[in-house]
Amino acid sequence: MIRNCSNCKYVELTNEDLPCRVCRGELDNWEPKPFKIKAKLMNTDDLQFLPTRKYPDDGGADLRARLEHPRRIYSHEILKVPTGIAVEIPEGHVGLIQPRSGASSEGKLVITGTIDSNYRGEMLMTVANINDEGYVVIQPFERIAQLVVVPVYIAEFVLADELSESDRGAKGFGSSGKY
Repeated sequence: MIRNCSNCKYVELTNEDLPCRVCRGELDNWEPKPFKIKAKLMNTDDLQFLPTRKYPDDGGADLRARLEHPRRIYSHEILKVPTGIAVEIPEGHVGLIQPRSGASSEGKLVITGTIDSNYRGEMLMTVANINDEGYVVIQPFERIAQLVVVPVYIAEFVLADELSESDRGAKGFGSSGKY
């Protein structure tokens, strides 16, 4: 069961109805531990395609466009852009391809993607031009997305005749209001 701690709202996977491990003092000196992810260059030997961070504490590592020439993406068009690398995400984790804010502000929308821990092929970035006219240009080596690696809980889906009641119910898009 995934639940929020009643004391601090920390989310953890547990079957116990106790305060979380942090509140129980079991993780007094807890700090996130960096881990290594194997990366393999694909169709290139240029090390600048390895994911990079501007600052050591950045959650996302920048991904570059492995292109030989600039590529235009016309209004409302989508392009799959190679990264030049494949990665080995640790078991129990997932890689999320996320947009970089700078690219998004130019009308280059990176569509979020998921890299499962058992995938070994080259990562691709799906980029859409969301401008109503004209085109945007993806330059070779341009940093247009970032890879964020996070732990993942594997859910088991169980068929049910009914779902429990909630305050929200089946109210969907926009139901909570705009302001």
